[in-house]
This record gives sequence, C-alpha cells and structure tokens, in this order.
Amino acid sequence: MSRLWSLLLILAVTSSHNNNFIVAKGDACDESTSTCEPSEIYVGDENMSSTWEFMNAFSRLGTNISVVQGADGKEMKGDAYATEVDEALKMLHVMVKDSAATSDEDWSFSTTPLNDFGKTIDDILLAFIRWSMVDNYHDNPEDGNSCTLIGGINHPPSETEKINVSKAFRRLTAYQHWMQSVSPDLQDPPLTFQSIKSTLSIFSLHVSHDECERLVWFVNLGKTDLANLKSQSPRETTRMFVWIAHLLFLDEKAQTKGLIVVDDMADIGFWDYMTMLPIQVGISVDRFLISVTPLKAKNVVLMHRPKWAEIGYSLLSWFLTKKMKNRVTMVEKGQENDMMEKVVGGAKFIPIDFSDVEGLISKDIIAQHY
Repeated sequence: MSRLWSLLLILAVTSSHNNNFIVAKGDACDESTSTCEPSEIYVGDENMSSTWEFMNAFSRLGTNISVVQGADGKEMKGDAYATEVDEALKMLHVMVKDSAATSDEDWSFSTTPLNDFGKTIDDILLAFIRWSMVDNYHDNPEDGNSCTLIGGINHPPSETEKINVSKAFRRLTAYQHWMQSVSPDLQDPPLTFQSIKSTLSIFSLHVSHDECERLVWFVNLGKTDLANLKSQSPRETTRMFVWIAHLLFLDEKAQTKGLIVVDDMADIGFWDYMTMLPIQVGISVDRFLISVTPLKAKNVVLMHRPKWAEIGYSLLSWFLTKKMKNRVTMVEKGQENDMMEKVVGGAKFIPIDFSDVEGLISKDIIAQHY
C-alpha cells in the first residue's frame, strides 16, 4: 500500500473468482484456517520460488519490472529545465495549456478532490514539480535542516542544479490519464471524505507527522476488517485509495521533508492477503501508487512479516536498485518499540491504536476530517 510495499501487492492481488490461481505450499500451512507460511509459492501449476517463474507471473498480473525500475522517472534528451520553483510552475502551466490546446486531453482536474483538502490546481502542479526535484536533494548539514531518524529527509538542491519540468509534466500526464480512466468511479457523488469514510473504516489506516516533520502513513493489516473488505464493490475501494493518495501527496511536508510508510502485516495469512483485493482493483491501485502519483518514500517499514512475505520480497529484491533497497527497513519481532523510536521519534508520533507499539496520538490527520 505504499510505493515500495505495493510491489508485493503485485504478487498479492487476485480475484475472489480466481481462487485457484495463486496457492502456497509448505509444511507450515493449516488447511482448516487457510493460513500458510509456505516454503514455496505457486501461480497456477508454476513454482514461483525461482526468480524466472516469479517474474513471468509478475508480468501476467498486469505489470513488469520496468514499471518498478521506472518508478522514480527518468531524465530524457531535450527535457526543459528551470532554476527556480516559481519558474518551473509557470513552465508547467504552459505545458498543460499547450497540451489542452493541441489534443483532446481533459486538463480540468474535475475529479481531483481539491475542495476536500482546500487545495488548488497550482498545488497539484507544485506536488509534481517537487517530486521531480527529489532526486536532486542531498544530505547537506550546512542547510541546518538535519534529521537523525532512519531514512533522513529531503534537502533542497544546490543552486547549480536545475528542476526538470519535462519530467514533472510526464508524471502529471500519467496522473491525468489514470484519473480519467477511473473518472466514472470518482463522480456521482464527487470524491470527498464523507463519501469514502464508510469504506475507510474497514481499514486501519492512520497518518501523522514524525519528529522530523515527515508524513507517516501507518497501515495495520491486523486490524483491517477483511471479511467486510471483500464485500466492498471495486468502485468504493478504488475511491478510498484515490482519496488517501491525494491526502498523502498534497501534504506539503510529504513533498518537502519526505514520506514514511509503516506497514504492520500482523503475520497475516497468505490466503487472506492474496484475496484481499479484486485483481483489477489491485493492478490499478498498484500502477497509481508506483508510476502515477508524485510520491517518493524515504523509508518503508515492515513489521510482523509472515514467512511468505519474506520469500516474495527476497525475490523482488533482485530487481530493486540499491536506492530502493535502502528505503526498506525490516523490524524484527520484539524490537518494535525500539525501532519505532528510530523510525518516527517515539510514542508521541504514533497513533494510540496502531499495532502493539506504544502510541500517544489520539486524533491523527485522517481523523481531523471527521
């Protein structure tokens, strides 16, 4: 449910109408409860425990490794650059205007929940500009803006580095295309917190800022109502994820300081995880988070991992860049409170009912919309 952790969702998403497609095998499977900690993973009749078979299945589930490797965007010959954010914003406006004038693209942002967050189109464009700048950010102690927490924070680029506006526009175009592709699901009623809060209540999701002012997205699968989730329509699930994604990437601190994702898998069973989302919803949300939204995680924290998840990640790690691998923190059992101190700064930055770690936040950013 984050940019890096959603890589495992590519393995995990499957349709409830296709229950025999993905199975696990191993001595630790309990057939009576459908809970497994497999030594091997199969897609159909194929053993996915080898890298080759896994990547074949990876492609058949609707994506390929190039999507993952291109998640950060690329510099291209002929790209247009700016030296200041204000200049970049003006240039991006021109690119959008030119596209609207020379194509059938809809640049009205009519399905973007701007009013719900008190934002404007400029705020959307600025999020993509800042996303394009992140690769230029450096650990620069001279700017007086240091952070000792795992993952660190974004630092402004030096005066000699330029902002790639074309890169921001390519990502913005991908966003616009994706939003148009699901526009029937985002209308009638318009996408607002009130319209998605019943679906949101099924999940255990919290959002806050940590000691370094980074935005932290807490995901607790152990407290997710899986039975109720499976009864939700794909439309309602998509709407909820789109609203949450905008909450995250429109947050100024997420853009300027960074995003942290803390995912408590709560030793979820393989079968429960595999059947959590319908396959088309999972593929669509996966693409939205990986290659559409202007989100870049400074750190993805995985707690209470079941064995099958460790197998899946070990296979995917062959294809992740060193930078991506460095963004992942594995928390061992018994070390949760100590690691959360190093990740977010301690209990005062953690929601009260998140996992089994100490937390003091009684009303997180999502709750403030109630």
